Amino acid sequence: MDDTLKITCPCCKTILIVDRRKGAILEERRPILEDSTGDRFEDAFLKVRRSKEVAEAKFTEAQRKERERKAKIESLFNEELKRIKESGDTSRPKRDIDLD
Repeated sequence: MDDTLKITCPCCKTILIVDRRKGAILEERRPILEDSTGDRFEDAFLKVRRSKEVAEAKFTEAQRKERERKAKIESLFNEELKRIKESGDTSRPKRDIDLD
């Protein structure tokens, strides 16, 4: 007969390993995920998979924002270039160093 008991709390899903003779808690295994499967390896695998999905979603969102920002800057540049060409002003703008 095994000298330990494996008890799972129905509320928080914490697994307690208890010594049968002494009644002392030898080990406390808290679940890695809220919706734990009971298998710590499987829970760790699910946690990694979920964090990978979150990272991919954040990366995709960052790419979309960068494309939008680039398009906005490109349109501003084209508008200003069009305005300069229409005004016929081909002179260079004055720089601080030119003022000396």
